[in-house]
Amino acid sequence: MLSGGLLAILMAAAAPAPAPELMIPEGTILPVVLNETLNTSRVQENDPVLFSLAEDIHAAGRRGPVLLPRGSSVVGRIVATNRAGHFIGHSAMDIRLQEIITPTGEVYDGVSTKIVDMAKKKGQKAVVKPDGNLKGPSHAKRDTFFLMFPPTTVFQLLATPKRGPDVVLPVETRLQVKLMSPIYVETQTKVAAAPVTAPAPVATVPTQPVPVPQPVISVQQPVSGNSLENLVAPVALYPDAILRDLFRATARPYEMFQANLWVHQVRDTNGSLPLSGYNDSWDPSVKAITAYPDLLQRLTTDSEWMARLGSTYVAQPVDVMNAVQRVRVRSQAVRNAAAIF
Repeated sequence: MLSGGLLAILMAAAAPAPAPELMIPEGTILPVVLNETLNTSRVQENDPVLFSLAEDIHAAGRRGPVLLPRGSSVVGRIVATNRAGHFIGHSAMDIRLQEIITPTGEVYDGVSTKIVDMAKKKGQKAVVKPDGNLKGPSHAKRDTFFLMFPPTTVFQLLATPKRGPDVVLPVETRLQVKLMSPIYVETQTKVAAAPVTAPAPVATVPTQPVPVPQPVISVQQPVSGNSLENLVAPVALYPDAILRDLFRATARPYEMFQANLWVHQVRDTNGSLPLSGYNDSWDPSVKAITAYPDLLQRLTTDSEWMARLGSTYVAQPVDVMNAVQRVRVRSQAVRNAAAIF
């Protein structure tokens, strides 16, 4: 008969191990894409701001499992916003990320972050300061006027150019955000099946010609549920007019790569793209996407995802568009909840 102590040890050994808790360490850079245009002339302190996570965040760098999938909703807040003064000063904006919601519903709140870098984009008017704040540009005309003609009377002061430029972040602005505290992620333990070792083949002398194996045509399995929403999440918030061409264009990855190389060539002195590299036989959808160079660059950066998105749309166009609507509904719910608090 087993003693009580030995029985307890055996029961503890037989109990399932708790799900491991993985950590995204402090200092990790989260690349996020802005889903709206921000301007210090229109935003107020404590306004919610919605981003999308632009890349998968893995455990142990890029070698481990995905802990935060691309397309996760990222909610931030306008912590502070100031317009430039009429006669002195620069505009400023401070944005801090606070919450991450994955496509499968996991919520990580209490996130502490700081903006450390920002990709340059047309229409953008801001630079990142060392403390993570965004600083607006100077008013070159006003400052030059003050330097050359310092006002000495009230009339001269009133005649000077007014108010410096606002901070402007266009939609799709890509920010590099640094985690200032770790995020702990619970994962389900997965037991890998032991590989079955095939018996070693016995060497034999063939008595007849060996047939040449025929190529196997792989049939793509239908994508559904959360997998489909994860697939479309990075582009789901674009307008329908863009998605109409985007999905068709991603089914032609080779043409998309050619188009991306063409739109990012050095322009002529008059600002026009050279004709070299342009192919008039490109599908109309690909030609339409060339009007959005940043979007085209973003699509072709991850060729595997783009090809999977295109092939899924060809096989399941209705399912893809339904998944887009579900992602939009969830994003709007996140925005509404953030606005309440």
